[in-house]
Formats: sequence, structure tokens, C-alpha cells
Amino acid sequence: MRTLLTLAVNAFRETVRDKILYNLVFFGIGLIAFSLMLGEWSMFAREKVIKDFTLAVMSVFGLFMAIFVGIGLIQKEIQRKTVLTLLARPFPRWQFLVGKYLGLLAVLFFNVAVMSAFFYLILWFTDSHPTLSLLKAVYLVYLEMAVIVAVALMFSSFSTPVLSALFTFGVYLAGHLSGDILGHLDFLRRYAKQLPGIPDVPEWTLKTIKAAYYLIPNLENFNIRGRVVYELPLGDYYLLKATIYGVWLIALYLGASCLIFRKRDFI
Repeated sequence: MRTLLTLAVNAFRETVRDKILYNLVFFGIGLIAFSLMLGEWSMFAREKVIKDFTLAVMSVFGLFMAIFVGIGLIQKEIQRKTVLTLLARPFPRWQFLVGKYLGLLAVLFFNVAVMSAFFYLILWFTDSHPTLSLLKAVYLVYLEMAVIVAVALMFSSFSTPVLSALFTFGVYLAGHLSGDILGHLDFLRRYAKQLPGIPDVPEWTLKTIKAAYYLIPNLENFNIRGRVVYELPLGDYYLLKATIYGVWLIALYLGASCLIFRKRDFI
């Protein structure tokens, strides 16, 4: 535990010193402030526009921050060859990755907390009824970021920074579209025989896509922005189920990262 804590603190300090991360946060805060202008343009749903747009901004910039900190920190260690000095010490490689991951989560928590505080200030000054239920959406945004960081670490453990960023962004897009893809496939399978000119979907195609669906994280499970903004019911234990699902994904991708990183040769 002492080794993990030391690695996490060092990762937090190193990432916080990076000015690019601050630029991302300030830019995100600027877009949050831009939501005020959008709210003024809306005559009848000003409060909902501000909340919905701000949560969307936090989600998108959470993606950028997760990719930036998830890929940059490990790749810097590899490119500077400092990873050789760290791995020469008497602790297993998986502790190196897990310690870095915990430090990155602390950095993301700090940035999400800053944006959330600014978000609530905007709602308070505009009399937009800030409620604690919005924290549910913010929490799931943070959980989604934690999953994306684990994905970024997995790709950065064996690939280049550019490819790792592209792969991570692809997983993000696929994770938000996977449910729609299954829905379209189910529609085609049911009505292909009734519609002229549309061939039936082969069984092997369905099995392949379903296998990919279970390997790719369904990130729509963390998107409750519409339900929170429009005060729709979430269902019993929704946050608990989403948390369990997120922790399982983190364990899956972080475990894969440790296995790949353990066998990698840096000499």
C-alpha cells in the first residue's frame, strides 16, 4: 500500500504541474459559462438548456482530460526512459500501473470538482434551481472518465501516443453507439424478410457484433443527463448498478494493461 500511495502521489504531482491540463479545464469552464448565453436564447427552457449543455460539456472535456492524462503520463515515462529506473526497484510492474492510475483518478477528481463548483455557481447566480440530483450525473461522468482512463492505459501500454489516443477515442464513440447498433440489427433481423431488397443478416455477423458489444463498454449506462435535467425517475439502485458495471470495466481494462505491461521489454 505504501508503494501504491507513493506512486499515486507522484503521478498526481506530475500531472498537476502540466499546464496543458489547466488549459483544458479553463476552456471547459469557459464553455460552461457559454451555456448562459444559450440559456438566454431559450425563452421557455432556460434552466434546462443551461443544465443539459453544461453536463454535456463536462462529459466531452472529461473525455479529453481522460485521454490526455491516461496516455501522456505513461508515455512520458517510456520516452524519457525513467520507466527503467522505476521498474528496477523491488516492486512488481502491476503496482506501477495501478499506482499511476490512482494518481490520475485523483487529478480527474480535482478537475471535475472545479468544474462542478463553477457549474453550481452559475446555477445559483442565474436562479436555475441547483439541486443535489445533478451530482448523480456528475458522478457518472466521473465514473465514465475513470473507465476511459483505464482504456487509455491499456492502449498506451503497447502502442504509440497517437494510436493510443485514436483507439481510445474510437472506444468512446463505439461505447456510446453500441446500443443503437444492436437495436438496428434487431430491427433488420425482424423485418428484413418483410422488406423487399434488404438481405437477411447472417448469423455469424450477429454473433460477431454481439461479442464486440460485450467487449466494448456500454458508456450510455453512465449518461443520465436527460433524466436528471428533466427530473425523470432513474429506477431503483441505478447508481449502484452503474457503479458495479464501471468498476468491473475498470478491473477488466486495468487487468489487461497490467498483463501487457508485465511482458513488455523497454530495453
